[in-house]
This record gives sequence, structure tokens and C-alpha cells, in this order.
Amino acid sequence: MPIIPEAVNSVGLPGLERVSQGKVREMHRLKKKGHRLTVTSPRVSGFDFVLNARVPKKGEVLCAMNHFWVEQFRNFCPQDVLAVGSGVDAYLPTALRGNPDLWKIASVIRVCERVNLESVVRGYLTGGGWKTYLKTAPRHRLCGHRLEAGLSDGVQFETPLWTPTTKSEIGHDLDIPVQRARRSPFGNKVEHLSLALYNHAQLIAKGRGIIIADTKFEFGIWNGKLVLIDERFTPDSSRFWPADEWNRLRGSGKSPSSKDKQWVRKFLIRYNVDCLDPENPDHVKRVHALEIPEDVIQQTTRIYREIFWWLTRVRLEQYQQVNFGVKLSDSVPPPVEVLLGSESDLPQVESGFAELRKCHVPFRVHIVSCHRNPEVLRRYAEDLSPNTGLVIAAAGKAAALPGMLNSWLRHFGKWYIPVVGVALQGNTQNANNAALLSISELPGNPCLGSRGWCVLRPRGLLAGLLRYCSQGVHFAFGITKAGADEPHCQRVNSGPTARMRAVGPLLFPALHTFLILLHCPHLWRTKANLWLSLDRLHQANQHWLKLYFPASLTRYDW
Repeated sequence: MPIIPEAVNSVGLPGLERVSQGKVREMHRLKKKGHRLTVTSPRVSGFDFVLNARVPKKGEVLCAMNHFWVEQFRNFCPQDVLAVGSGVDAYLPTALRGNPDLWKIASVIRVCERVNLESVVRGYLTGGGWKTYLKTAPRHRLCGHRLEAGLSDGVQFETPLWTPTTKSEIGHDLDIPVQRARRSPFGNKVEHLSLALYNHAQLIAKGRGIIIADTKFEFGIWNGKLVLIDERFTPDSSRFWPADEWNRLRGSGKSPSSKDKQWVRKFLIRYNVDCLDPENPDHVKRVHALEIPEDVIQQTTRIYREIFWWLTRVRLEQYQQVNFGVKLSDSVPPPVEVLLGSESDLPQVESGFAELRKCHVPFRVHIVSCHRNPEVLRRYAEDLSPNTGLVIAAAGKAAALPGMLNSWLRHFGKWYIPVVGVALQGNTQNANNAALLSISELPGNPCLGSRGWCVLRPRGLLAGLLRYCSQGVHFAFGITKAGADEPHCQRVNSGPTARMRAVGPLLFPALHTFLILLHCPHLWRTKANLWLSLDRLHQANQHWLKLYFPASLTRYDW
């Protein structure tokens, strides 16, 4: 069993015997034979060490995400999960029933005989697979698979690879040659089922903008059948990448940042924990003595909630209400700060304020010009409460306010507070273009909206735009840019009036075609001439539309 620091070790559940304790999960014996209650804790581990820290909501996210994938695979293969949420009460002693806090982190499972290997599937070369690839040069072997030379970190395999490892309670897992693993009991079935599960989950994830770079499964045997057990596609067992970031880095030799406990790993690497031995008592004491910074803990919570929302499209509390029978909390969400560059910007954001009020999101408005009052902006960032949910920084023209604020927050160690950049309308088309370009080039992920840039109508900031911001508070993950996925969003355009923009693209081609055919009857005297003329007129119409009605050719795909 792993060595767990006393401060994060749970006291167990009264009336139930704890039969095993892992890095994150604990198993309790139930009265009904062959059944166990598994409880997911907020503990966090890194490099096979259990750390002296708890990550709020982590256990809840793992339990909810595991249930999400159980439902996705319900008709795919046998699984060990029997009950979740309020359904666990039917298996519990009377004293433990009716506890929503337990419902959020507990599952009832069927006891299976464990298959003695971890089934790892890699769709992309990264992490431990990349290190093995480099170590085995020039032959480049990975669990018996021979890989070609010249590959880079983050490259996609032609087909996913099965790379099984040993299952170690303490210490590092060791690679198993795939040929030997196939000869083990149920080896071939484990391989085929693992690849099928990975491919199925990858289709779901890619449809939601996420790539599953690699994952690991565990299997058991029940009544002679192979059963999927333990966890499925959680941030603890899988590596999730934003698809747009992978596409941007493709061919660069770099892999995207993963949506998991990356901030914890980066902190541990600074103290060389990746070079320590989890079986060495002195090394264990050294790691347990480390104090994980609060900002690392908060950012990890944000990331876990973020990846849960991206995959399920439901925030954690809503999922728990629908699937676990847990009532939504009436707690007040974190406050929102709205930062404007000028008092003249207020009319444009009034509709956004109304949206925040409707969502019961508390907010405060500040007016600070980053050009005229740079020292005031610096003090604002320094004094900003670390519990702030997010900051909406709206500006026009060069729109430097969000970027400068973000820089000052990083300077003062508050980089985990998300900043939403919003472009405001100016007096000229050049001012509008400058603002939109400034916001569209803001760095960071995630990016809400298919194109990652915010859009305004002449009447002011869209309420739908700040709806994303209020959602960001409720989801409690970082946002860097607001997007334009609302069906009523329009691009700012200083050309024709709104009515002409709506009618012109339909009226102009018809009128142009009619006048040409009227004055040139030779174009339509034969059927062949008619079709050729219509084709050429269509091309001419597209050319003129680009000149006179540019907005009509930049529609979004709703």
C-alpha cells in the first residue's frame, strides 16, 4: 500500500471495514457478499508519491467523470459499477444513508479477480512513451513495438498502440513486451477491448474539442468474463489535450499542455521529486514535508472542473444533481471584477451587467485606463482578492487593458485568476479592427467560441457574451478569451446599414442577373448558352458581393 501523510489520511466510515487504501481511492467491505464501496478522496499524488495536500473537488470530479464514461460504455462491455450517488444508500448501513457528501464521491462496485497488468493505450507519442523512445535509440522500441526514427514529442501514431505495464502498489510500473502480455490469460481480449474503448472515447472527446493522448485501464474477471474495473478516462488516468492547441503545435516537436495535475507535477519537478524513489523512506519523508502552494492547488481544481465540463458539457454541480440526486448548492459564486478603460464604455456593457444580475453573479465595476493610469492598474492587480472568480477587462482600439492586467497579476503571483478580454466598439472601422485583432491574439487556453474572438453589435455588448463569463464563474475554470457562438452575434461592419446587409445579399444577385439577361437576349436563346451565362453571372455576383456586402460572406456556421 502507498504511504499516505497523516494530515490527508481519512478516518474511514463508521460501521464499514476498510479493506484497501490506494493513493486516491479507498475500498470498504459491504454486508452483501462480493460488493464493495469505493470512496474517491481529494488526495493528490505525483511521481508515485502521495502528497501532503488535498485538492478541493478533485474526488468529486473523478467520481462524476468515471460515472459519465460508465454510461458511455454501458452497452459496450461488462463493468464493475453497480450504484452511484443516492443509489449507494441501498447497500449502506442505516447510519450512513442520506449523506449527499458521500453520494458525490462513492460508488458500489462488484468484486472481481484483477487481471495482473495495467492496460495502457497510446494514440500519441508523449510522456513516458516519449522517454522510452529516446532511451531505446537507435532501435526505438516501446513495449515491443518498433517505431520509426525521427519522431517528435506529441506526434500521432497511425493506429493506437497497446503498451501494457506491470501493476505496482509502490514504485514505478514497468513496461511489459506486448508479445509476452498477449500470451498471458485474457491478454488478447484485454488488448482488443482496450483499443476499442480508446477509439470509442476518442471519437466522443474529439467531437468536443479534446484529444485523449493516452490512457490506462484495469480489468478483472467475474464469472469467467472480462470486466472493466477501476477508473475510466479521468484526469488521473488519462492525458487530455485541447485539439486546437495540438493542431497549432503540430510539427513543432512540442506536445500541448495536458488537462490534469500538470501544475502539481511542475512544482514537484522544481524540487527534483521526479528523481526520487518512492520506496526510499527518506525520500518519502522529504516529499511529505513539501508544502504545496495554494495557487497550485486552486489551479488544479480549476483544470479538473474544466476538463469535466469540456467532456460532459455540464458543470459538476448540475451533473451531480441529475445523476447523483444531490441538490444544487445555494452558495454564492466567486465575485466578478469588471474593468473598463473609460467611463464612456459603460453604455456598451449595460446589457452584460443585466445578464450577470440575472445569473445572480456578484460583480464590481472599476474604471482604469492602462495608458493614462498605469500605476493605478498596477495597484489594482496587487490589491485584487485571490478569491476573485474572474476579471472581465473590456477595452477598445488597441485593447491593451486585458493583456497588461494579466501581466501584473502574474507579477504578483495571481496568475490563476482568469482574465476575459472583451473588445469594445470604436468610432471608426480601423478602431474596431484594432480591438478585435488585439483580443483575438490574446494568449492562452481554453478559448470559448469556435473562432476565439468576441463580437459586438452597435447597440452594445451582447448579453450572450457575458453569459459565457458568468458560466465561467459557475464552472470555476480559467477563461482567456470570450467567443461568438451565440446565434444572434454579428460582426462589427461600417458598410451598408443592417437592413441592407440582410436584404442586399439576396436582392443584388437577382436584380443583377435579371438586368443582364434582359439587355442581352443572346445569352439565353439556347439552353447551353443559358447555363453557361448563369454560371458566369454567379461568379460575377460573388465578386461584387465581396466588394459591397463583405459581412454576408463571413457568416458563422451555427
